[in-house]
Amino acid sequence: MKKILTTLVFFLSLFNLSAQQCTLLEIGPDETLNCLNNCTTLEAHFMGGFGDPLDTYTIQNNTPCPLPPVTNGTPTTISTDDDWSSLITIPFDFKFFGNTYNQLIIGDNGVVSFDTNRSSPQIQKPNDFCEWSFNSTLPNTGMFRNTIFGAYHDLYIPAGGTIEYYTSGNAPERIFVISFDNVAHYSCNSYKTTQRILLYETTNIIDVQITRKDLCRSWNNGNAVVGIQNEDGTVAYVPPGRNTSAWGVSHEELWRFIPDTSNIIPHTTTWYDANTNTVLGTGDTFQLCITNDMDIRCEVDYLDFGSIPRTLVDTKHITFDGTHDDVDLGADITKCQNDVVTLDGTVANATGYQWQLNGIDIPGATNPTLDVTDAGTYTVLVDIGVCSTSDNVLVTNIAAPTVTLPPDYHFCEGNTQTLTVDVSPNTGQETYQWYKDGNPIANATTDHIEVTDSGTYSVEVTNSTGCTSTTQTILTKDPYPDLDLGEDQVVCAYNTAVVAASILDGDNYEWIVNNNIVNNNSPVLELNGPGQYDVRLNLDRGTCSVTDSTHVQILDPVTVVTTPVLYGELEVTVTDGGLPPYQYSVDGVNFQNDNYFKNLADGDYSVSIKDDNGCVYNDVAMTHVINLLVMQFFTPNGDGYNDAWRIGNAENTPGAQLNVYDRYGKLVRSMHTTSQETWDGTLNGMVLPASDYWFILTLPNGKVYKGHFALKR
Repeated sequence: MKKILTTLVFFLSLFNLSAQQCTLLEIGPDETLNCLNNCTTLEAHFMGGFGDPLDTYTIQNNTPCPLPPVTNGTPTTISTDDDWSSLITIPFDFKFFGNTYNQLIIGDNGVVSFDTNRSSPQIQKPNDFCEWSFNSTLPNTGMFRNTIFGAYHDLYIPAGGTIEYYTSGNAPERIFVISFDNVAHYSCNSYKTTQRILLYETTNIIDVQITRKDLCRSWNNGNAVVGIQNEDGTVAYVPPGRNTSAWGVSHEELWRFIPDTSNIIPHTTTWYDANTNTVLGTGDTFQLCITNDMDIRCEVDYLDFGSIPRTLVDTKHITFDGTHDDVDLGADITKCQNDVVTLDGTVANATGYQWQLNGIDIPGATNPTLDVTDAGTYTVLVDIGVCSTSDNVLVTNIAAPTVTLPPDYHFCEGNTQTLTVDVSPNTGQETYQWYKDGNPIANATTDHIEVTDSGTYSVEVTNSTGCTSTTQTILTKDPYPDLDLGEDQVVCAYNTAVVAASILDGDNYEWIVNNNIVNNNSPVLELNGPGQYDVRLNLDRGTCSVTDSTHVQILDPVTVVTTPVLYGELEVTVTDGGLPPYQYSVDGVNFQNDNYFKNLADGDYSVSIKDDNGCVYNDVAMTHVINLLVMQFFTPNGDGYNDAWRIGNAENTPGAQLNVYDRYGKLVRSMHTTSQETWDGTLNGMVLPASDYWFILTLPNGKVYKGHFALKR
């Protein structure tokens, strides 16, 4: 069996209600440009369908286009109810669902059909029956084919109204209009419908314009439908809410069916100045910038049906509104020479500023206001988009006094500085006001001021003509340096004395030693050689000068006299140098306060001295000390070694008496030191036993030395 594909198409997305395009070419309404917006984009708008039509459509909901009066129409042959008209020829080819037609028939129930020879299922033939009864929705094979429904419902022409057709406009923009004017409804004869179906040349657009459609629910359930349907009854385009159902129209509405196009008709678009016929540009869009009113004409040339030359024309007027605010700098200005005045050239909506002095641009002066001090003629040029305005003002200066202060400088803490302003010319009638850090100083109203603190000092001088000048200087107070050379010093002989200033960032150091200047610009002074030094330092730092002094003593080396005393005693005397009191040492390690040494072993000694300053003078003298050389034992056995006992060095003391005693205190031998006598361990020829024995050596001065030794057998 043959399968039939039925397609139901509804366009439910609509544009907001807006004015539709009523001619093939429109370039928009007249417009007004101004100084800030003097450019517009001109665009050639083509009515939808201006191209190769397809068999698909887009529906738009728009406001109606103006049409000629209906009285210009040709009545149809319809005179009875439910009748088709005779065959009507339209003056141009019209494409409907992709097929081309130049004839149609009109049904008195609000339909137009391009199918003029159909017997079933619905009769669509000239002067034949036009079906009124229906309840199906579009698309539907049981409904009229190849037909425009606009709006389709049961009307009754015998009860009143007219059905006419006519052509409006000129090729290639003619419109074939089918008009139903106040046609009565069947069964509800007082209910009326006024509507038009419009066919547009070139674009193949269909408009269904309904001005009035009352709702008669008592007949055929009040059914009505607006739409278009193809030859097969399988495809239809129906506006939302306007498919088969009971509905009426209380406000005029228009439904536009626009055939989709594969591409726009090839064409050439040219823009002209309508007054001079000068070509301004080409293309469907064109940007135009103006500074005067202009009439614009757009011409679009194309070949209709591929061979017939056509020209579409539309015009518009563009008004240039050059009104704007003017700049006003006010009256000429007379001012004091050093005064600053602000010139204000502000203009509403300004887009640019340029200031001039005596006709020459001032670099960078592009703001609405300008601060000026110099005399001359100032002009401001103001751009307001493409418009401009200007004004000038004369600025005249009255001479102000020239005032100067010393340049910025530093001064030392504790000093007082006197600032004096120099005024030229000085008439003696000037008034003064001094300021510190921008604040007025009370009672400081003379040409000078004394200051002790850091700060920015300025003076305002007003002359007899009332003109004021101001100048300033910055004074910086340098902190007073705290110089310290330290305590007086005592330095050991042969050492270097170092005197260091407590300030290391001075600008200049002048050392004076014993009233003599030392050429050494350094914070450190070194002194060498024994002696007394009075040291003074004069230091400069910044603006400050400071002095401090100290005393340095570098000690002389010590001079020593050593006096050895017999038998292990030594006397040391410091005759010069160092810092008394002294300490004494014969080994360089152990020092004593007493300068007399006792019990020294026999030998050579190096004497060292330590003074009260802690200075150590090593090996300042060499001396030899003698002592009694007491034999600790002897062995009188005749072997030739240690056979006799004696005290060495005793002979150095003539007349000394040496006695030897046994352990019981018995005198066993008495000798004199000068005789070099010895003891052989006998008493009266008898050998004494091995044992410890004691001796007593008595010097002539009565000094006694005692000790003991051993006799070994």
